[in-house]
Parts: sequence; C-alpha cells; structure tokens
Amino acid sequence: MNHCDHRAVPGFNTAVETTRMDEGRRIPPFAEDTLAVVTDAAGGTGEALPRDEALDVITDVERFNKADAEDALAQLESRGYIYLVDGEVRITPTDE
Repeated sequence: MNHCDHRAVPGFNTAVETTRMDEGRRIPPFAEDTLAVVTDAAGGTGEALPRDEALDVITDVERFNKADAEDALAQLESRGYIYLVDGEVRITPTDE
C-alpha cells in the first residue's frame, strides 16, 4: 500500500474529508456579498484597496453600518478570504 494514496485506506472518503476542511472556510451570506463587493472595488483577487475605502464601499453598497462592515471584514479575514497589510485590505488570490 502506498502511504500517500488515501484511496487505499479503508474508510477514508476523500470527498467527505475535503468537505470537512472546507467547512472552516465557509462564510455567512452577508460576508459572501461583502467579499464580492470588496473584490470588485479592489479590481479582482490578488488586488488591494485601503481599509477605509473598503469600509466606505461596504457601507454604501451593502448599506451596513460601520460596525457591521468591520464585522464582515473580520469574518473574511478570519477565514482567509482577505488579509490586512499596511492599512490595506488585500483579496486573497484564488485558483478560480
């Protein structure tokens, strides 16, 4: 048996294991909408915009108050969808 071939391990279901790993990255619908708005404002994945500008865009487009906008960014950051560097919100690049 090849130790790297999980298909050969009885009881190991790759689809189930992948689903479990993805559960930690799931975000609520409001955060998904926020990610789309911020990604569009930044110009796509791998891009950035100033945090204050991101908050302004979120409050304008999503009609969140500032606390809700900050919470949405925190949700996205905690799950790896965005990251903050030098006062900028950077959109984590994806393979898609």
